[in-house]
Amino acid sequence: MAALVLFLISLFLMPPSGWAQEPVRPDTVRRAAAVPTAPDSTIAMSVALPEVTVEGTAGRSASIPAAAHVMELDSSTVAQSGARSVADLLTMRSGAFVKRYGGTGLASLSMRGMGGTQTQVLLDGLRMSDPQTGQLDLSLLPTLLLESVEVQHGPGAVRHGSGSLGGTVHLHTLTPQTKPLVRAAGGGGAYGERYVSALATGGSGAWSGLVAGRHYRTDGDFPYQNSFLVPTQTLRRTGASARMTTLYGRGMWRGDAQQWSLAGWWSRARRGLPGPASARSGGARQWDRLGRVWATGTLPLGAGTLSLSAQGQRSRLRYRNPPTRTDRTTRTTATDAKVRLRHPLSGLGTLTAGTTLRYDHASLRGGVDRLSGAAFADATLSLASLQLQPAVRIDALGGGGAPTVVASPRLGVRLRPLAWNGLTFRGLVARAFRAPTFNERYYDPGGTPGLAPEDGWTLEGGLSVRLARPTTLLQAEATAFATRLTDKIVWQPRYVTSGMQVWSPSNVSRVRSRGLELSLRARTRPRSGLTLAGGTVFTHTRAENRANPASPAYGAQLPYVPTQKWKLWADLQWQNVSVSATGRLVGPRYYSADESTSLPPYRAVRLRTAYEWSFDAAQVALEAQVENVLDHRYEVVRLYPMPPRHATLRLRVSFSTP
Repeated sequence: MAALVLFLISLFLMPPSGWAQEPVRPDTVRRAAAVPTAPDSTIAMSVALPEVTVEGTAGRSASIPAAAHVMELDSSTVAQSGARSVADLLTMRSGAFVKRYGGTGLASLSMRGMGGTQTQVLLDGLRMSDPQTGQLDLSLLPTLLLESVEVQHGPGAVRHGSGSLGGTVHLHTLTPQTKPLVRAAGGGGAYGERYVSALATGGSGAWSGLVAGRHYRTDGDFPYQNSFLVPTQTLRRTGASARMTTLYGRGMWRGDAQQWSLAGWWSRARRGLPGPASARSGGARQWDRLGRVWATGTLPLGAGTLSLSAQGQRSRLRYRNPPTRTDRTTRTTATDAKVRLRHPLSGLGTLTAGTTLRYDHASLRGGVDRLSGAAFADATLSLASLQLQPAVRIDALGGGGAPTVVASPRLGVRLRPLAWNGLTFRGLVARAFRAPTFNERYYDPGGTPGLAPEDGWTLEGGLSVRLARPTTLLQAEATAFATRLTDKIVWQPRYVTSGMQVWSPSNVSRVRSRGLELSLRARTRPRSGLTLAGGTVFTHTRAENRANPASPAYGAQLPYVPTQKWKLWADLQWQNVSVSATGRLVGPRYYSADESTSLPPYRAVRLRTAYEWSFDAAQVALEAQVENVLDHRYEVVRLYPMPPRHATLRLRVSFSTP
């Protein structure tokens, strides 16, 4: 185990320029002409939410098919990672690519070549994406309240509807306990970073509750090198400060065969948007507010189980940019309700059927609305070592004229050919879609009300091996996939009058994405009090533009989709001491549509160590963390530098009854 970890680390520390493929140097033209791409208008549009610490672990969600490729991050994984936000956690411990606009800017998710609007994020089974932008800023989601995370690769439209083309991230919040527990933590580090958080849970009998709060701030003024100046100068990243506050509460009632919970949170964020590093900050700022309430319940119904859930969400976002004299405030409302019945099929398997109803509203153009509904059926049929998982969902989407009806079929196969169940073969074919967002249909100017949904088909196959011994667990998995996406929505320039240009979306693009996903995870306890764990994830993704054979961009890799990513980590727990190391190596990212220019590959390493003292009913822990240990200067997105090497310290205190 130790030799394997040392070998992986030595490979990781090799110069990135010699890894994977020779990067195209910036501003080096490799094709006849560059194809203009639309500016990412979502940079100034995001949603805020709360924070995390973890206890316990949840099994795979019932809504995830066994034939899908899923990476489960349990409570110990979240804690050992030292991640403060969901963006940090997915960046370090999953096969997903997180596209980050600097240290405090927007963080959007990309899986299998699909972007943030094509990847779904769920909290306790309920979608979180903003109906106006279609995505979520993962940097505003702290990990304080998370019990576990499941990263499902590939289509998930059968259960989750629009937006699950590339994958789905399932976030599970902490479950309130009847045993009283109080936690408090505080810390800080470089560039004005400070935070304080508190959590309390307890209950009596069938009732339990949990409340938590967090406040975070940073100046974000780290040094970076501006190569656009002659000579190159080291400057401070001004205008990148951030302030975030979150309050959260959840109550639960557990009966003999029933369980009901009511939860809510309120969050507020204020941060600067300094823009590209090639220019001085113009003082752009963004204010986010979010209020969210949701309820879930399960109760027996005959031989089956009936699950109910509902949520309401209101958000307010203000974006102000003095140089362009922009000061715009948008408000959105999202409500949905779900009913799901799970029923056994006389020993053959289970049948799950349900329906959803959703209403969205945005303040664009004086107020726009969308009402949508869906019904689905999902079966799991077990025939000896073979398991079949047929499913279908029908969505009726309102908005933009007459309702649009979309069918999302899926067939999954899971085979264990040997008496030893450690070897599993998987196969899946499914259709998924993405409905146009409010911005794409109604943004003023440029929206296109008549847009059609994006349509994608995915075929994938894989195998997994699991070796379990009394003190050791080893899991390896390999998945190959191919996705064909049609009617992709792309923002393009058009002229409305002489000399005046407006960006407008249309269904003009096609994408073909193929790739391979490899993962290896191990955990062992060689002696009492000592636990070693480690893992690695490698992904190869070739996502090509297949829209226009006459275009220089035809057959080119999509912008900001790295062909290769490699991540590895190692955790050590020895009595009261814990140490973890996480590294990632990301290949070149093209930032032009025709592959003419790219950013070089980058590597980043994080180290974390903690020591815990126990005093009867109290525990105290001191934790230190170093980011970007190798002090590698890099950009995930062009002209948005990431912070250099820096350290943070935090102190955690908890009290519980015997």
